[in-house]
Amino acid sequence: MKDFPIVLIGLYNSKALGVRALASVLKAKGYPVSVVFFKDFSSLNAHSPSEEEYRLLVDKLMELNPRMIGLSVMSTFYLSVTHEMSRRIKAAFPTTPLVWGGVYATMFPHEALAHCDYVMRGECDETIVDLVEALSGEGDMSKVPNLTYRRDDAVIDNPLHPLQAKLDMLPFPDMGGDDKYHISDGKIACCDPQVASVSYEMSASRGCPYVCSYCSSLNLKRIYKGKGPFVRLRSVDSTLAELRWAQGLVKNMRMVWFWDEIFADDENWVREFVRRYKQEIGLPFNIWGHPKKIKATTMALLVEAGLHQVVVGIQHGSSHIRKDVYFRPETDEELIEMSRILAEAKVPEVIYDLILDSPFETVEDLEKTYYLCMKLHKPFTLNLHGLCFLPGTDIEKMAVEKGLLTWEELKREQTRPIEEMYRTFSWWTHTGSREDRERAYWKNMIHLTQFRWASMLLPVFESKVFRDKPEMMNPLRTTANGWNLMRRVARKARLKLGLT
Repeated sequence: MKDFPIVLIGLYNSKALGVRALASVLKAKGYPVSVVFFKDFSSLNAHSPSEEEYRLLVDKLMELNPRMIGLSVMSTFYLSVTHEMSRRIKAAFPTTPLVWGGVYATMFPHEALAHCDYVMRGECDETIVDLVEALSGEGDMSKVPNLTYRRDDAVIDNPLHPLQAKLDMLPFPDMGGDDKYHISDGKIACCDPQVASVSYEMSASRGCPYVCSYCSSLNLKRIYKGKGPFVRLRSVDSTLAELRWAQGLVKNMRMVWFWDEIFADDENWVREFVRRYKQEIGLPFNIWGHPKKIKATTMALLVEAGLHQVVVGIQHGSSHIRKDVYFRPETDEELIEMSRILAEAKVPEVIYDLILDSPFETVEDLEKTYYLCMKLHKPFTLNLHGLCFLPGTDIEKMAVEKGLLTWEELKREQTRPIEEMYRTFSWWTHTGSREDRERAYWKNMIHLTQFRWASMLLPVFESKVFRDKPEMMNPLRTTANGWNLMRRVARKARLKLGLT
């Protein structure tokens, strides 16, 4: 074991796949690595860290006495927390290198460098080893790929390394052991939250084939242009080997979550996966899908293997919003056909994501979303989201160019406290203006389309009376929300009992 202790910190994510991957790579090279999982994630009850939680983190770092501290900065949702944590770490460890990595650090390395000593851009399975070797005097900082750092008064951006094409060569993510720490709810425990979980999260691929305007993937593709294939797929052998290994550590595993941006649709790969998964793993699993990738043959096979849930982004019912704003070219007919395939394949749980509360949409766009949802084949559940302007995405520029927001307003939005970032969106509220009342009405109607019993009543509500007084729909909405809550509680109970 080399004498260069390292601490990596994952924020608001006890699974933290990227942090675990880097820890595993470093351990394979003989470096001692501790991982801190800081704060649990809850979109419905998000809180900034307490003074006690920050104190527990600094005290644990003092105890571990690392030679390098790494921080994963994946999302602007907790950018204010990242800034404050970095400030406290640098105050307590002024000579210890603090390294940022993750999507935000990749997109804005120079801005990130104002809060840390080094920035790792992009995929850094090799970079982090080269960086540690350079910091320990065994390598040259100018030769470390993907690195942004200061040299005298200049900021240096080292060239990007080509993308790792052979994902099977990478070790499995770091899991278990007595070098994991969990800080949340004002307490610290020496444990790995993943080991005690009932679900296991993993990826069978890297990269997304699509270019949605609200997603960072489009700009990551631009950054990596000419550096190899952006979408890469692990072999079935490697995928199942990781799951068998994980089952040996996560004794209560009841579910597998594939966090691939889009799950594989290659029919040969799927056929081999289905045949072997049923025999070697035999657990229900969840995936992310895309309307263009939903095929009748592969869906039927996946359901046979244990597919329990698929989440698909529809994003909006207006073809104009989808195509011209979100860069989603699917037609209404394609979305309806996709829903038919999923219904006929009898996927146990189909979830459609919709991005509403957008400055781009009109009342008419919301009305179109309602009528599209009414045409989708049931059963399905809706996840309603507000549009989030991630830094560096194309939709930011679009909003500014159209005069909907200013750069200053976007900056303020992206650096708000986490409690405000995850505030409950006002789907049902309205002011006295007619437009706001109409928006509230259509959001109510969209929400209710997911319930068979409610959707049968919705034509009754398509009248001027209810459009002028959306609050008259409150009893139906309250009943639907109660039903939805009971359904989610029951689903979680079944999962923990292994009945899913």
